[in-house]
Parts: sequence; C-alpha cells; structure tokens
Amino acid sequence: MRYRSIDLMRSYAIVVMVFVHFLENLAGSRDWSPDGFGAPIFTFLTGVSYRLWLVSRERRGTRTDQISRETIRRGLFLLGLGFLFNGLVWLPEDLFTWDVLTFLGIAMFALSVARLMPAGVVMMVIGFAVCLSPVMQRTVDYPAYWSQGYFETEQTLSELLTGVLVTGYFPVFPWIALPLTGFLAAPALLRLDGNQPRAFRHWMAVGGVLATVAMLLVLVKWMGGTGSGWIAAWTMYPASVTYLPGVVGMVILLQGGLYYWIDNPGRGAKWIPEAVYRRAERFSRYSLTIYIVHHIVHLWPLWIYGYSLAGDPTLYWGKVLSWWPSFFLALGFLVICDRWLGWVDRCRFRTVESLMRWLCE
Repeated sequence: MRYRSIDLMRSYAIVVMVFVHFLENLAGSRDWSPDGFGAPIFTFLTGVSYRLWLVSRERRGTRTDQISRETIRRGLFLLGLGFLFNGLVWLPEDLFTWDVLTFLGIAMFALSVARLMPAGVVMMVIGFAVCLSPVMQRTVDYPAYWSQGYFETEQTLSELLTGVLVTGYFPVFPWIALPLTGFLAAPALLRLDGNQPRAFRHWMAVGGVLATVAMLLVLVKWMGGTGSGWIAAWTMYPASVTYLPGVVGMVILLQGGLYYWIDNPGRGAKWIPEAVYRRAERFSRYSLTIYIVHHIVHLWPLWIYGYSLAGDPTLYWGKVLSWWPSFFLALGFLVICDRWLGWVDRCRFRTVESLMRWLCE
C-alpha cells in the first residue's frame, strides 16, 4: 500500500535537494533556497519506509533471520552506492565525505538493530545521539574540518572514524535520530495497527513541543540572547541542538498532518489535483535515481569544463553561473525528469531502486 502523504513529502524533499544543489554548486549561493529541510524529511522517511517494509514482510511470514539478511544487504548496497557516488559523481578525493547515501546505508544497519530493541531503548539512543553530538563536536574540533566552508579530511583511520561519527556531512551523531524517530513514530502516525488516536495525538504533541521549543530558542538567539551559550544557532553543519530537534518536530507534524488530511479514510484532500499525486508518487518512487542523476547532470559538465580550460575540474565550482540561471536550470531539469521517468515507467527501465530490490530481496 502506498501512502500519498509519504509520496508528497519525499517528492518535496528531492525537489528541494535539486534546487539547493544546483544553486550551491553552480552559483555558490544558498540565498532564498529551502536549505536544511530536504535531508531531514528524506532521512526521517527512511525509518518510516523501513517500518512499512518490515510490517509487510512480517505479514507474509518472513523469518526474522531473512529480514535481517535483507536489511543488511540493503545497507551494504546503499553504503557501496554512496562511495561510488562520492568517487565518480564528485571526485576521487571526496570518497569519504560521508554524504547522505552513505548515511542511509549506516541507518539501515541501525534500523536492523532497532527493530529488535524495546521502543524505550531506541528513544534513549535518540536522546543520547542528539545530546552527545555537541560535546563530541567540541571534543574533535568540528570547525577544523570545515575551514573552507565544506568538509575536508585526511585519509587516516582516526579521521575516517571521526568523519562518519561526528564531522562529515551526515554523521551518525546526531543524524541517526531522524530515521530512528521515523521508525518509532510510523505505527502511530500512519495508524498501522488500526485505530489508535491516542498514540497519534501523543506523537503530534511531541512534534509540536519540539518544534515550538526550537523556534523559541531561535527567537531568543535572534533577539540577542548574549550570555546564553547553551542556545545554539539554527545550523545544519553542524546539526545543532536547536536545529535537529526542531526539524524532527516539524517532520513529525508534517507526516501526521498530511496523513490525517490525505490518507485518513473518509477524509482525503480532494482539492489536490490527481496530476500532482501522480507526479509525487513517481518522484518518490525514483527518489534515489533522481538524487544521483541530478548531480551527474550539473556536476560532470562543470568538472569537464574546468579541466578542459585549466586542468582543474573544480575551477568553476560554485561560480560558473549566477542565481537565476541556476534556478531555471534546476526547474528545467525537474520538467525533463518528469517526462523521462514517465518513459522509465512505460519501458520498465532498470533504475537504482529496482536494482536494489533485485540484489537485496
């Protein structure tokens, strides 16, 4: 069963990523871009989707050991895909940047363990991941890895471990909190066990409290909360103690609200055209493929252009175009991508998602 609320959220997340990456990599700008919301939705839905997949497997009577093997294979597939993406779509020196694909692979390993643990223990892990991350960032001197505005690391074992745990683009601490929260919240937010309004209200209340507290902290900081060093700024790199709980709360509210208004039997949002749902379902179903292809489309020409003119593939990175051309290129890519994915559907063309199912299930 597909949930239109999930399709709308995941398609929004991938569209946001396309705009952010085109603007940042071609124009070197994040001005007026919805930076900071695509990745949290994407990673949260990883936990939600895993819960849905797990429920479907259990209802078919799949053995626990078989579920574990399939989950580990998915994690290894995503981890390998992430390294391949870093080395070939970006550049070889970016192999260990610990981007979102490698994080999703690691999240699969964590979800494989979380499904065997009591919910209370998983909640404790989420809390530790969020609360310990600022301490760990200070301990390893996080800014030293981001001195140029992007993540840099040496290829040593200690720095590789530091990158995957704390300092990379999407390190385990604190980002693992998002897929684990999605995994825990999915049964209540999607009412997988039937009518459970109390659990639904509880999770919505948690989301509301987290989002409200985060917004109040941001407001206090913005109004000049000097001397309040415990109030962290709203930053994605590093994911601060204000930002991460705040986006967790927002995503919980978004998922629960969309389910209530769209997927809830007898309600449904009739004002949303079916064409929007169809495109959202398509972009959601092929989100991994879109993530990889949109990088290839705008990064490879950039590398080739810089290397052909000066022998330096990064020469024009972030400064080849201004904001508006980059924006319209992103928009044009999405229009063409929609048509291309329609052809993929008709021809049953092999995609990253179908390859993962073929190899891992």
